[in-house]
Amino acid sequence: MKVKRLYVINFRNYQDCCLEISSMVNIFYGQNAQGKTNLLEAMFYAAFGMSHRTAQEDDLLRLETEQLAVGVNFEDLHGANDVKIKRQHLDGKNKKELFLNDVKVKPKEHYGTLNMVMFSPEDLQLIKGEPSLRRRFFDMQISQTDKAYYDLLLKYNRILQQRNKLLKDIRDNGTDAKLLATWDQEFVLIAAKILEKRLSAMQKLKAIAREIYAALTGNLEALTIFYEMKANNGELLYPEEKCDWLEFYKNKLAERRQLDILRGSTGIGPHRDDLLFKVNDKVLKAFGSQGQQRSAALSVKLAQLEYVRQEIDEFPVLLLDDVMSELDDQRRCQLLKFIDGRVQTFITVNDKSLIPDLSSNAYFRITEGRIAEE
Repeated sequence: MKVKRLYVINFRNYQDCCLEISSMVNIFYGQNAQGKTNLLEAMFYAAFGMSHRTAQEDDLLRLETEQLAVGVNFEDLHGANDVKIKRQHLDGKNKKELFLNDVKVKPKEHYGTLNMVMFSPEDLQLIKGEPSLRRRFFDMQISQTDKAYYDLLLKYNRILQQRNKLLKDIRDNGTDAKLLATWDQEFVLIAAKILEKRLSAMQKLKAIAREIYAALTGNLEALTIFYEMKANNGELLYPEEKCDWLEFYKNKLAERRQLDILRGSTGIGPHRDDLLFKVNDKVLKAFGSQGQQRSAALSVKLAQLEYVRQEIDEFPVLLLDDVMSELDDQRRCQLLKFIDGRVQTFITVNDKSLIPDLSSNAYFRITEGRIAEE
C-alpha cells in the first residue's frame, strides 16, 4: 500500500497544501512547531476519521476557519483509490462527511480502506501506560482488516452506554431492575464475539512479536504477550483455550448485578480487559528495564505491521512521529532494517542525520507550514 498524494485545506497550520509522493521513505524534518507532525496527523485522520493526538476535532481547524478537508490518493493491490474527509460548521452544527473515490460513505465503510500504523513517543508507553492505550492499539489493529470487528465495537459501545445509563436509573430513580434483562442479553452476545476475535488475533500477534523481540535482543530474551481478563472479585484470567464465552459472560454478569447497580457501571467485559507483557517470565510493566520496555513496544508495533500484511497480503503505510530520537542506535537500525524496501514510511524528525541517507529517501523541509522538497 502506497500513498501517492496528500492534500489538505485549513488543517492545523496548513491553509492549502498538496504534496506528491513517489518514494518509499519520506522524511519531514525541521525545527519544532513547524507542522511536521500535522502532516502525519492529516494522513492518519484521512485513514481513520480521527486524530491520534486529540479527541476534540475543533483543534484540527486552522485558526479563524470553520471548515477543513483532508484527502489521500493511494494505491493498493486492487488499484488506485482516494479517501477524503470534509468537516464544516453549518447552522450551529458540525457536519462531517467521508468519501471513498468521491462517493459518500459511512464510517464503517471508510475505516480500514487505507491501512496505516502510527508509531509515536506515546506508543513507547504501550507497555507501562494505561490499559486503555493497549486496548485502543489492539482494537485498531484488528479493525483495520476486519470490518465485522469494527461493527461489533460500535454495537458494544452503544449497548454499554445504554446499560450503564439504566444501572444509574435503577440506583438513583428506582427504575425496575427487570429492564436489565434485554440489555444483558445483547451485551453477552456482542462481548463474546469480540472476545473470540481478540483471542484469535492475539495468537497471531504474540507469535510475530516474539520473533521480532528475539531478533532485537540477539535471542537472549523472550517476549510473551497474554490477554488479561478482569473477572469478578478481582480475579484475573488469561484464556488460552476455547470456552463458551457466551455462558461465561452470562454467569459473571448475573453474579455482579447488584454491584453494577451500586456503582452505576458495568464492571466486566472487553472494555475492562488488558494485555500483559512478560520477558523471560518477568512482568515487563513492573520489573522490566526502560530498554526492555522500549524493545517490547517497538516489537509490538512492528508486529502490527506484519499482522496487517498477513491479513491483507500487503503492508500498511507506516507513520513514525518523532520516535527516532527516542530510540538508541540499535533499535533505530532494527526498525529501519525491517521497513527497508518493504513498507512505505513517513518520518518526522528534527535532525535528518538520524536517518541513514539512502537513495530511496525523499526529504521535505518543513518551515511554518511550508514544504520544500530537496
